Order: sequence, then C-alpha cells, then structure tokens
Amino acid sequence: MPYVALYRKWRPQDFENLVGQEHIRITLKNAITTGRIAHAYLFAGPRGTGKTSTAKIMAKALNCEQGPTAEPCNHCSNCERINTGSSMDVFEIDAASNRGIDEIRELRETVKFAPVDGRYKVYIIDEVHMLTSEAFNALLKTLEEPPAHVVFILATTEAHKIPATIHSRCQRYDFHRISAAEIQARLADVAEHSELTADTEALSLIAEHADGGLRDALSILDQCSVLENECITADTVRQLLGLIGQEWVYRLTAGMAERDARSTLVTLDELIALGKDVRQIMLELSLYIRSLMLYKAAPDEENITMYSQDKAVLSEQSAKFSHDELADIIQTLHEAANEVKWAAEPRITAEIALIAICRRAGSQDIAALMERIAELENKVSALSSGQTIVRQAAKQSAPQLEIDSVRSQSQKRGSIAQPEHVPEKTAENAATIPPGGAKLKEVWAAVLQELIHSGKRSVHACITQGSLIQLDDKQAIVRFTAAFPKERTEKEDYRAIVEKIFMQVYGKAVQLNCILGTEAPKPPSPSAEPKVSPAEKPPEIQHPAVKQALMMFGGKVVQQEENK
Repeated sequence: MPYVALYRKWRPQDFENLVGQEHIRITLKNAITTGRIAHAYLFAGPRGTGKTSTAKIMAKALNCEQGPTAEPCNHCSNCERINTGSSMDVFEIDAASNRGIDEIRELRETVKFAPVDGRYKVYIIDEVHMLTSEAFNALLKTLEEPPAHVVFILATTEAHKIPATIHSRCQRYDFHRISAAEIQARLADVAEHSELTADTEALSLIAEHADGGLRDALSILDQCSVLENECITADTVRQLLGLIGQEWVYRLTAGMAERDARSTLVTLDELIALGKDVRQIMLELSLYIRSLMLYKAAPDEENITMYSQDKAVLSEQSAKFSHDELADIIQTLHEAANEVKWAAEPRITAEIALIAICRRAGSQDIAALMERIAELENKVSALSSGQTIVRQAAKQSAPQLEIDSVRSQSQKRGSIAQPEHVPEKTAENAATIPPGGAKLKEVWAAVLQELIHSGKRSVHACITQGSLIQLDDKQAIVRFTAAFPKERTEKEDYRAIVEKIFMQVYGKAVQLNCILGTEAPKPPSPSAEPKVSPAEKPPEIQHPAVKQALMMFGGKVVQQEENK
C-alpha cells in the first residue's frame, strides 16, 4: 500500500476533530441541525487551518445517508465516495489553474443538473481569489440564485481580493490561526497513533514554527520521522528547519546587552561557519528580543507565545535592557532581515546591524549625563546667596537688560538704530555681583546654570566645552579646546544669547571673545559706524513697528535708493 503523508492521513473527518476552530464548528453544526443551510459560504483564513477539510465535512454532512446531520457517519457509500474523492456530487475546483471565464461557463452549465447520489451538489472552489474579474462576473448570477440542490463553498487565503459583490452573496467564516498549544496536543496524538517517538520539546518547537497552520506542523513531523528513526528530538527539528538554536541566541543577546561588539561578531562568524542562514539568524534573534520585551512588560502572562519559555533566562537578560532599547533593537533587526534578502553580501548587512546595536546610546549614557548635571547643580547651589539675588534682580530689570543687549548687538553690527529714552542704571536694577571682585568660577557656573534654567540647552552643550579665563568691564574671554564649539559659539545667534546671560549675571554689557587653545585674546572690536542721534534718524526708523523689530531681532535698516 502506498505511503500516505501524515497531513492527508490525519485530515479531520468530522466537526469534532476540527482543531482550533470552535466558533465555526458550533455555527455550522447548528445551521445543519436547524435546516438553515445557506447556498454559498466563504471560508477565509491562513493556510493549513482547516478550510478545505471543513468544506468536505460540510459536504458529507449534507449528503450522508443518515442526514443531513451534524455528525456524518463516514461509513455510508456517500461519505466514503467523498473521502476518496470519487463522488459525482462534490466538485473540487482549483481556481489557480481554472481561473478563466470558460471554466466558469462550464460550471454554470453543470449546476442545473440534479445530484446523482446525494441530496446536494457541492462546489468547493479553492483559492477563489485567483479567478479573473470576468470569471467573477460570470459567477455572480449563479452564486446569487443557484438551484435549491446546489451549495457553493469558496475558500481563500486572501479574502481582501474577493470582490464585494461576491462577499455580499456569501456567508463568511474566518478561520483563525491555531494556537501552539493546540497544535502540540494534536501532534502528540498523531505521533502516538503513528508509532512515532518525539520529545515534548521537539513537538513544542514544531508547533511554534508552524505559524498557526496544523498542516505545516504535520508536514514537519513527517519529515522529522524520516530524518530520525528512533526518537525525534529538538536538535532534529532544528537541523531540519535550519534553526540556529536558543543557546546561540542567548550568546548573541548577551553580547548585545554588554555592548561587546567583538564577542557578538565572533558568535555571528561561528554561526555562518556552521552554515546557518543570515536572515534566519536575524529573524530568530528578533523573536527572542520580542520575548524579552513581552516578559519585561508582563512577566506573569502565560498565554502569550514566546520564543523561549525559560523564565530564568528571560528574567536575567530582560533586566539588562530598557523597553525603548528592546523596541529599537527589534526594529533594527527587522530592517536588517528585509535588506538581507536583496543584499549582495548578506553577512555585511547583519554585521552593520549588530555593531549599531552594540554602539547604541542606552540608559548607562543617560545615567552618566544625569550625574554630570546633578554635579553641576550641586556646584551652583553652593554659590553664595547673592547669586540668587542677582538672578532675581536680573529678572526684575529684564526690560532694561533687553534694551542694553539690543544696543550692544546693534553696535557690533554697525547698526544705526538705537533705542530711544534708555533709562540710566540705578542701584535697584544693577546686578549685585561686583564686576571687579567676582570670582571667575562663580560667574561661569552662574552663566551655565542660567542657560539651563532658560531652556538654552543646545547653547549650554556647546559653551560648556570652554572655560572662562578673563572677565572685565568690556569683554568675557572663553577658552575652548576644540574648534567646533568655539566656532559655533561665535555665531551671531549663540553669541547674543551668551552675552545676554552675562548681562543678567554680571551686570555689565560685555562682549564675548572666544579663543582656541593657547592663542592670544583679541581686543574687543569697536563699533563699525558712528552712533546716530534720534533726531538724525530717518522717519522710517523712528516708526514704532521698526523700533520693535530692531529690539527683537537686532540688525540695521538700509534705505534703498530709488532708480532715477
């Protein structure tokens, strides 16, 4: 007797043996029992979840000699013919190879004839989404008003490709992916009755990688039984499926957790040397990182399928990552897995992804930054109480300081615009830090703290690379060790902000002078153009809107000569 594959031999023959589709089993049994049999059904769902098997069970239930019945006997002549595929009343049509309008016209011609042996003629059209638009249109009228003795059952894995006109003429049943636990239980039952010996870990691994399809799981079990004659183990399954194994995944994850690019790349090299597929490595690694993320979010949840069920390992390795890190790592691995499919050298893509993960900015870097900020705040808080008075006085005299700052910027730009009626400084609005006696470190710390307090963190990050080495009534000299922060601080926008902060803290309108390394400080630059008294200003410059713009943005007004 020829060998029959396990998925064919163990195809469910009645509703009771239908695995993982309880909602469909109950609904169809009730419909048959009450006589509410529809003329057209649409079975939609992933592959290997029982769509075609349910269609055949439905055909037997309608044509069984004991029926129509929700429990076909599988022993009468009608049931046996349907099981062997020799029934004259059940037609299985593969829409992938019979997708044209001619085949549908032929079907319409045979529909009108009465059944030969049973009560109903059942047309099972598999992969119905493959039909052409013309074929669907030819099927519409027959599908809407078929003869009383005809039942259509359409099966598809891509229900979104079915026209709405077909949907509206069918009762739709959505088949769910079968859970790993249900697949594992079914595999254990099949192995027992097929005289196969398989470890529980091996069956669990098969169930996890079947992706919700029982047919795929039975096919894998069938292959493993050929590969291993004695006992099917987890290693047998990994060898057959090309899986890299949990121990290797744990090693890769440990390297990424420690940001050890060297050990991570060495592990990757060993896996590739063993012949493992690069894309499979990325996919399994992402599945395990997903398990860490889910365990970290819900450690007590038992119903979520995970790559690893070892709680001790999950607890240990998930503690080394933050939630944001795990999400970013999964995204990086998925992008690498997609790129590997088209890359000329998949290995390079994987190495780039792993190095990027090992060099990620994580919680340790943030913690170090927070320590630096806390240390700076402690230094600032240790200043004399007069520093607080200075800040309060500076805020109270903000309008005056703003005018002085605008005047200082305007002088540097050579602007001819000067604010009018600038009040003289008094003891009340002047800063309390004496310009000549203030300590450089205290003033510098107060300037840095005020930048953070005012929300100028980008300016703070740049100027903190330097140090204040000289301060007098005219200029503040800041020495930098690197060229980029010096050049950026000298830009007009950063310079204006820093000089304004110095005004608030020091009480004097000083000019910022940035130097690099050991170069000598430059003297403060004088104003490029002479001051213009308000009486000499053009009327356009004395306009209130122009004054306000100059106070807010600085710059100068240039009159445009008319073309003669």
